[in-house]
Formats: sequence, C-alpha cells, structure tokens
Amino acid sequence: MGRYYYVCVMRSQANSSPRTCGDRVEKHEMEMSVQRRRLIMKLKSGWINAILIAVGLSTILVVTGFPSEASEQERKVTVPLSELPAVIRKAIEEAFPNGLIIRIQKEVEGEDPGQYDVDIRSGSKEYEVEISPEGNVIESKERAPAETAPAPEQEKKWTDSFAMENCTFSSVGRNRFFILEPGNQLILQSRTEKVVITVLDKTRKIGSVKTRVVEEREEENGELKEVSRNFFAVCREHGDVFYFGEEVDIYEDGKIVKHSGQWRADEKNSRAGIMMPGTILLGARHYQEISPNAMDRAEIIADDVTMKTPAGTFRNCIRVEETSGIDPEEKCYKTYAPGLGLIQDEDLLLTGYSEHKEATVSLKDLPRAVRAAIKKHAAGGKITEIVKEMVKGNLVYEAEVLLNGRELDILVSAKGKYLGTEEEEDAKAHHDEDDQENHDEDNDHDNDDDSKDDDDDN
Repeated sequence: MGRYYYVCVMRSQANSSPRTCGDRVEKHEMEMSVQRRRLIMKLKSGWINAILIAVGLSTILVVTGFPSEASEQERKVTVPLSELPAVIRKAIEEAFPNGLIIRIQKEVEGEDPGQYDVDIRSGSKEYEVEISPEGNVIESKERAPAETAPAPEQEKKWTDSFAMENCTFSSVGRNRFFILEPGNQLILQSRTEKVVITVLDKTRKIGSVKTRVVEEREEENGELKEVSRNFFAVCREHGDVFYFGEEVDIYEDGKIVKHSGQWRADEKNSRAGIMMPGTILLGARHYQEISPNAMDRAEIIADDVTMKTPAGTFRNCIRVEETSGIDPEEKCYKTYAPGLGLIQDEDLLLTGYSEHKEATVSLKDLPRAVRAAIKKHAAGGKITEIVKEMVKGNLVYEAEVLLNGRELDILVSAKGKYLGTEEEEDAKAHHDEDDQENHDEDNDHDNDDDSKDDDDDN
C-alpha cells in the first residue's frame, strides 16, 4: 500500500486533487481486503474437506475390517517349557508323541489372547500348532521347507578358536552334561533304531593329546549299521570336552563297506572342536568338528528343558541344534540331561544307562585339589594305585599307598577333602554296627521288662 500511495500522490500533484487520490487508495484497500477474505474462506474449506475425507476413510477401514493404527496389535511372549501348563503339555504329547518342542509362544494381545503357538519337530518335519488355553488343538500345519530356517545359517557366527594351548588335557573326567569315565553307558532307541554309547577303558594318542575312546554302535531293525570310535579329552582348567576325531565303520550285511565321515584333529587342515562346553551359555555357537570332510557345529537353543523318556523324566536339560558347515540342509536336535549326558537325539530317546562305579585313574589325571590331598597324606609313601568310585551317591578317590612296609588306603572327596583311611572307615562302620546291636538289645531288654510288668499286673 505504501508504494501505491506514493505513486498516487505524485500523480495527484501533476494531474489531480488530493481528494481524488485518497478515494483511489481507499478503493484499493477494500479490494485487497475482499481478496484476503476469499483466500481465508478457501483455506478453511480445504481443511474441513480434508478432515471429512480422513474420517470417512477411517470409518470405511473399520467397517471393512482392514487394519489401522488404531486397531489392536498382536503381541506374543515366549514361554519356557518348564512353565508350560499341564493341559497344554498333554495336548502336545497326544498330538505328537515323539515330537520335539522347538519354541513356545503365548498370545497376550490380539484376536486370540491366551492361545499357545508351538513349533514342533517330528521326524524330519516341522509343524506350527495352535492350542487353546483349554488344551484343544485348534490348528496344526506343516511348515514349508523354506520356512524351517528363519535366519540364514551363513549369517551366524561360530566359534572355531578355543585357546587350547591354555588347557591341560585329561582322558578321564566330566562336566555337567558330558561324562568321560570308563564304563559309562547310554542306550537310546526309537521304533526302528538303537544306539549304544560306551566310554571304553581305552585311550588313543591324537597329536600330543591322550584321548579317551567312546564307542557308538548303531543298529537298524536289529541289524548293525555303524560303529564309530570317537576321541575325547577334558580341559581340566575349564571343563570343556574337546572332540579330536573319529574312526567310522559302515556296515552292510554284516560287512564293513566304507568309512564315511571319519577324521582326526592331527591331520592336515584339521583341528579339535568342542563337543560340550564346561560353561553353558544360552545362544552360544561353536564348532564340534573342524576338518575338510567334517564341519559339524552346535548352538545351545534352550537351557530349561524338561524331557520325559522311557528311562525317566529329566529336568534342567539343555537343547542343542546341530548343523553342518558342509551341508546347509543338514540339521538335527539333541537334548542333554545334567549329570547324565545325551538323552534325546531326534526320535531316539534314552531307554537305559549305567555308570561304572569304579575306575582306575592316574595321579596326573586327578583334579588338583584331590592330587594335593593324596600327596600330603601319603607322607612320602609310594602311591601304587588310585581308584575312583561312587560311595552313597558321592564321588570318592581311594589311593593305595605303600608306607614303611604297610599298605594304606587313603580316601579323598571329589573336592579334595581328606576323609581318612579305609581302615578308619571300616572301624567306624563296625562301631556303628555295634552301637546298633546294643541299641537293639536295649530295646529287646525294655520289651522283656514291659512284658514282665504286664504279667505282674495280671
């Protein structure tokens, strides 16, 4: 307006009176005001139309059932097997008697709150099962092959270096989920297969490491199919059970026809892997075999598993997913029980087991605390033999010592506590027996007195 007023005044000075110029300014201001009001009305009209359109679209989406930001979102939580309700567990066992539960999720928000979605592996197939809170199977569908691997294996990282130079290896020992003691045996069976795993009283030198031989005998429909001799050793410092290789005999009609899959850690481009770590970490992944023709690896996918087998029900188990670095399609699941070892391998379940209650061990293979206790109480005597045995459920080491022309049997606990000598234990046992006999005699005497009193009363 300022510029228009200036021009108008200049023109008024030349051609017009000031009154005529003021009329023109007033007229122009009125025109501008009208234009502004029209513009504001158009803007308001546009906003109202936009709001009406948005409301209309939201109404259509709700009516037609399409999801919107306002609709309720589905939310699931993972449920540990140990917390699975009995009614849900029963439904799974009835639908899949030999099924292996891989994952359990519970819907807490969405269309079906309370519903359980369970991933189950049965044989070579995987299933998605929906179960109602009441224990009714709503739907069970087989997964397509492409769905069975949610994350590409090549994207995962696997530990293949284990600082073995810091380990002192022993051919005898155990950790929580693996026993490497001569005589220990596990028997697993399915409808058609049987596997017997035995820790032998044999060792094999692989490179510079003395390993324990563990034999696996596999039968199918009563016919021998495979015998493998596996080589293991325990890292004393960390409790890791290392796998140093295997010899394999494949049978057909009772004859050895090939040796597929065998390897040794002391061969070219090969080294030992870990079969069972001493410390269990959920999600940990490591190689079990590292060789050009053997690249098995393991991932710990659960650490609170409860599993029922013909040999009993075992709790606080771990579940391991095994894959191959050579064949990406190869995958299997195994379950290990604490204090026992392997109890499930795919559809094979533990049907029997036995522990060798007594085994001879060398002084150098003993735990440090046990070795120190035996040396201390041997008092310079010659240690001729050390036996490890189970006594009333507790592991005890008994060392035979020749000292000053007489033999002593020193007893030490698994933690290195001196328990005395066998003679002292025998004397204590006899003393306890004498006390029990005296106690029984006192009771008999009291009973006789009571009987006499009764006779007197009569």
